[in-house]
Formats: sequence, C-alpha cells, structure tokens
Amino acid sequence: MTRSELKRLAIVTAAKEEFIQHGFIAANMDRVCTAAEVSKRTLYRHFESKEVLFESVLTIIQSSVDENLQYPFDSTKSLHEQLTEISLKEAEILYHTYGITLSRTIVMEFLRQPDMARSVITKIYSKKAVTQWFAEAMEAGKLKKTDLKEITNIYTSLFQGTLFWPQVFDMQPIPSGEELHKKIEHVVSVVLGACSI
Repeated sequence: MTRSELKRLAIVTAAKEEFIQHGFIAANMDRVCTAAEVSKRTLYRHFESKEVLFESVLTIIQSSVDENLQYPFDSTKSLHEQLTEISLKEAEILYHTYGITLSRTIVMEFLRQPDMARSVITKIYSKKAVTQWFAEAMEAGKLKKTDLKEITNIYTSLFQGTLFWPQVFDMQPIPSGEELHKKIEHVVSVVLGACSI
C-alpha cells in the first residue's frame, strides 16, 4: 500500500471507533485525526465531510463482507439446514463485524438524514447474498417460484425483527448459544413454511 492509502485506512479505522464510541453527531474529527496520526488537512483531503467519512466507513465494512460472502445452494443438504447456516452467518456479521453499537449509530443517522440513508442503502445495502440462494433453490425446484425481492424482504424482515431491532431499540442482550439457535429456528421455519414446495 502507498503512504496515502495507509493514511486513508488509518483514518477509516479511527473513524469507525469514533462513530462507535460517540455516535455520528458527537463524533469529533480532531479525535479521529489524533487516533489516525494524521493532520486535519490530510483527513479532509481524503474525505470532504464527516458525512462522506461515515459513508466510506460503512462502504468499506460492507465491501469486506461482500468479498467473502456467498451462499451457494447445496442439493445434498436440506433447505432447513442451509437456511439455518446462512442465518447463523448473517447473525455473526451483524453482531461481530458491525456490532450492535455501530448498527445503532447507523440507524439513528439514517433516521436523521433520510437522503443519505437512501443513497447508502441503494449503493451498499441493496444486494443481499441470500437472494442468490433463494434463486438457486427455486431453480432446483425446492422452493416455490416467487418474486425474489419479496422473499428476500420477508426473510430480512423476520431476521431483523427477531435478531436486530430488539437489540438496537429495546437494548436486549445479544442472543447466543441455545437462545440464538431457537430464534433462528423460528425465522427459518416461518420462511420455509411459506415458500417450500
């Protein structure tokens, strides 16, 4: 990596921690500069505003997820087993790659800035790996042929309603072990109950 690329990475890493610790509104660019060991001039040469920096942090996190995330359909496994594995992986990304604290910051900022929310969702959150799995399962004749966007939205709504929103807004603890498996079992059973052949 070039020196400029290293500085950019240092800024993004510091900014992620700043947003997690203080939220978007209270995030301080001076603290980001200190943590990244760069001048304010350098920071603003790479990122013209706090909004641009915030969006860049989210883009980089999601890009790192997308690079390694594929859910190919496996005809040797049951739909239930596969969607359970997918859901466990999605929970891991939610709880450990993003984290609930950063997720809460993202939600609050999206509510505060709906134009930015639309832009970010369109650019980095509109594509979901599970959609391809649904498509392949339909092609294999294991799921009813239905609108891919609709079935993805149903799955996402159930998943987030069970494993995301209670933690973000109700401050419920992150489920683990048997509790996590029970919640995922509920999501998987409802989705497959609605669309299995």
